[in-house]
Amino acid sequence: MDLNVIEGYVEIKGEKPILITALHGFGTDRFKDIVDKIRELGLEYAFSELIPSRSAVDFLTWEIAFKVAVATGSWAILPTISKVDSVDGLRIPDYNLNKEYAKETPLWRRIKELVNSEHVRLIIDIHGMKNVSSWPDICISTNGLTTVSRNTLNNVLKYFRMLKLNVAVDRPFKGGALIRYFGKPPNVEALGIELKRNLRFFQSEIPKVMAGLVRELLKKI
Repeated sequence: MDLNVIEGYVEIKGEKPILITALHGFGTDRFKDIVDKIRELGLEYAFSELIPSRSAVDFLTWEIAFKVAVATGSWAILPTISKVDSVDGLRIPDYNLNKEYAKETPLWRRIKELVNSEHVRLIIDIHGMKNVSSWPDICISTNGLTTVSRNTLNNVLKYFRMLKLNVAVDRPFKGGALIRYFGKPPNVEALGIELKRNLRFFQSEIPKVMAGLVRELLKKI
């Protein structure tokens, strides 16, 4: 991280080989309400170029990722730009960091540096999902178990199930470009963790829960 210039991310230097991020963690939650109102009024056609996504942020995931990294001594790379924003100087349609075109961003390049220098062996990308009744409390995204080892996945499942949380693998989300690009087990593993909205609220202890998971995984690395 260069403290003298704007890079679109901030970094926490870790002591442990785990990196925590929340690629959609920065932005306003109210954006989705504005988009819904535009659609309700039948005006989506007039705003289509300004609405690359219904939502601008996975609510509170930035704070969760930050606190987990600090609590566990892990690395963190966290965006300071919303996924619906466009950024001058970057040849990408928007700042959705979980797309293939985000490879040219400073955030992706910094993660690649950490991986190549062997500072990081496991990447956890924290996301949020809606309160859909048929969905689990937590979704572990592994792109069909291609980005993480079976052993690591089993440790994650065991931890969440011990806490009586309903957890599923690759349902409803299989994971985005970041974990697919960097997750190359056994050398480097990567997984997404989707947290249902009802786990992310004021005074929720989900940062504590997630920090507990990281501590368990550190025992195995």
